[in-house]
Amino acid sequence: MASTLSQSTIDVRAARATATFSSDVIKGIIHAGSKDLEMRARVTRVLEQDPAFNKSDKPYMSRQQRLEQGARMTRRLIELQDEHGWSHAEFTEAMGAAEEPLPLNLHEIAFLPVIAAQASDEQQRIWLPKAANHAILGCYLQTELGHGSNVQQLETTATFDPKTDEFIINSPTTTSTKWWIGALGLMATHGAVQARLFINGKDFGPHLFVTQLRSLENHAAMPGVLLGEIGPKAHAGYTSVDNGWASFDHVRIPRNQMLARFAQVARDGKYTKPPHSKLSYGGMIFIRAQMIGNVSWSLAKASTIATRYLHIRRQFADPELRPGQPGFGVENQVITYPSVYMRVLPNIAKAYVFITAGKDMQQLYQAMAGQLKGGDTTLLAETHAVSSGLKVYVTTHLVDGVETVRRAMGGHGFLDASGVGRIYAKELPSVTYEGDNFILNFQVARAGVKTLGALRANPSMQLSPSSAYLSSLTASTTRAITITSASSWLSRPIQLQVISLRAALQVERLERLLASGKPFAKLSWECVAVSKAIVEAFLVSRAITALEYGGLLVKGAGPAERKVMETLIHFYALTTIETALPDLLEFGIITPVPTSASAAVILAGPIELLRQQIDVLAQQLLPEAIGLTDAFGFSDWDLSSEVGKYDGRAYESLLEKAKKDLDINVGDAAHRKKMYENEIRPILLRGKKMVSRL
Repeated sequence: MASTLSQSTIDVRAARATATFSSDVIKGIIHAGSKDLEMRARVTRVLEQDPAFNKSDKPYMSRQQRLEQGARMTRRLIELQDEHGWSHAEFTEAMGAAEEPLPLNLHEIAFLPVIAAQASDEQQRIWLPKAANHAILGCYLQTELGHGSNVQQLETTATFDPKTDEFIINSPTTTSTKWWIGALGLMATHGAVQARLFINGKDFGPHLFVTQLRSLENHAAMPGVLLGEIGPKAHAGYTSVDNGWASFDHVRIPRNQMLARFAQVARDGKYTKPPHSKLSYGGMIFIRAQMIGNVSWSLAKASTIATRYLHIRRQFADPELRPGQPGFGVENQVITYPSVYMRVLPNIAKAYVFITAGKDMQQLYQAMAGQLKGGDTTLLAETHAVSSGLKVYVTTHLVDGVETVRRAMGGHGFLDASGVGRIYAKELPSVTYEGDNFILNFQVARAGVKTLGALRANPSMQLSPSSAYLSSLTASTTRAITITSASSWLSRPIQLQVISLRAALQVERLERLLASGKPFAKLSWECVAVSKAIVEAFLVSRAITALEYGGLLVKGAGPAERKVMETLIHFYALTTIETALPDLLEFGIITPVPTSASAAVILAGPIELLRQQIDVLAQQLLPEAIGLTDAFGFSDWDLSSEVGKYDGRAYESLLEKAKKDLDINVGDAAHRKKMYENEIRPILLRGKKMVSRL
């Protein structure tokens, strides 16, 4: 009996069969410590069968409909938690699996954790039960119209009134209006308001105040609170989230509503300062720590869709083949073209590295949070530096990576039905929220210069993982590396030396510029390169560590899985080094071959050998690409892509969807006829008349 399988299904099955390792084993490794596969599958099955989480109609909804759908999904999630007895972890997993950004996300990742981390024990007894059970719905009010990243210059004030034992929350200027606040536009009843504390005219800087925003009886704005929704976002992103604005007209709250785990104001107005000036940033650090792992999975999702589609897409036969030769006239799979796979494979590698870095970040944050409960701030600076650097780098490369793989897909990638554009729209704002990336570059670079200064003062000091790259300054007296063959680039010590020394020398250059009299404020552009170099040194180092015995990328792996992970990390390290070539040449880490040299000498130079080795690694990874993306573990429902389905039926699915969605897409037959009569027919009649006059 002849096979009825389409060529696209045959192609994706054949590609899946070329994997030399078990995708299920890698799936267990990459999810360990990040996502509970069994739990995710369980809650996803529930959502997939519930009409409230139907994804098919979303592209055709208006803004109001999307907001209403977001609220409906939120309500249904809470109902499902009750119906199925979900734990908080299961409920959180369900929120993530729903794919749609929801207003409740901000309650769960911003409001609730801030109360848990920064409220006193007494305050937690009051607020945590209400927040955890959704008796109140919260948001985090930090960003203002005039200020975002510069927390110290926020204009909202909280003035202590000793006569009434209250704080007066006030928005003194237009620019002090709280802005961009997720869940504030429609849903939130309460908020953690970041405001500058004033006592007897003295400014004590930003502190957090729990403030009621809407009535719990009828949801009307509380007296003195003006609020609303800020409007649609670019690329139709976050359409279902009610980002809002609020201003306060001398709103009074009790003194015990200033979060007081670290700083307190006594009844007589005496202020007790926190043990560390940056403790109020704990909420932002938590959000960044969550972000790094979460957004990494979005890059994995986009890479999965693109990889599957590009294996079934065929374009152009080999022009060098002649009739009678094997493969003559057969179009090549698009993924086999270097201009395509060199856009996709690096993003698969980045997804693995970023997911692993997210686990590292979570472990660091949990250690810091445990210390802070006891008043120990030892890890605060390190956690802030790592979270800032990773937030910048991961979100920047996520957004660039999603768009890169979308373009690699050609025209079909532009369809909403491909699913990649939706990922881009969802993640695009990540480069500016929770700290604009260019501002955070500045902070990462400043931390690097500070640590370098401390190392010079005390050469025996112990460096943290995020500053370990500085040890390269004293590890060797020579900068230039020696590369004798392409395989020399597979040396882990060489990879670490190159990427670490480049970061250290970038910091050293910045230090020299500062010493020459240039102020930090005038070096913000230079800080971009410094921050990038520091984070890349950290990521390459952590990725190599993850390959060590019991490491995050090999724990539970067999020989085949270990081999493919080693190849993947080699590829990540070397493609990262390739992008750093301008720095490596500038700092003399790589010695260029004179352009006057013979072709043989140039091809044997370190740069050409690097590129040769990258190409070898790419050829080794290409047969593994479907297996590596299958290991991310996304179901067809997760991907919500007509071209990224597991079975490869991209063309059939696109056509079926276009037929099925005809009425909801462009209107029913009566509507289409009306459009023709009113708008299209007059054009044709005019054209007919014009032609008749010729």
